Amino acid sequence: MVEKQELVLCQLCGDEVPAPTIEKVYVVPKEITEQARILRARIIRVCPRCSTELQAWYKAKVDKNIYDVQLKKFRVRLPVELVKEYENAFNRFSKFKNNQKQLV
Repeated sequence: MVEKQELVLCQLCGDEVPAPTIEKVYVVPKEITEQARILRARIIRVCPRCSTELQAWYKAKVDKNIYDVQLKKFRVRLPVELVKEYENAFNRFSKFKNNQKQLV
């Protein structure tokens, strides 16, 4: 008798994947939320494909440096600024994935 494997919905693409393959991903990386002293981090459950795509998206879209007009040079973003940067990148990625779902 073959045991039926539980399927779980990916919160980004909506695909059903076997429960053991689902990944819990921080919307804002844990170390940044800790540095920003945010007590409750947002965690989502995603399929391995979306997890990989999201990490690549962050790598391409999140800039850890910013040009400071007053200092007239680049500086490293503060943790609070990085939280906003990651949240904005996540929202754009989520919108991108929703648009992909509608095309199918």
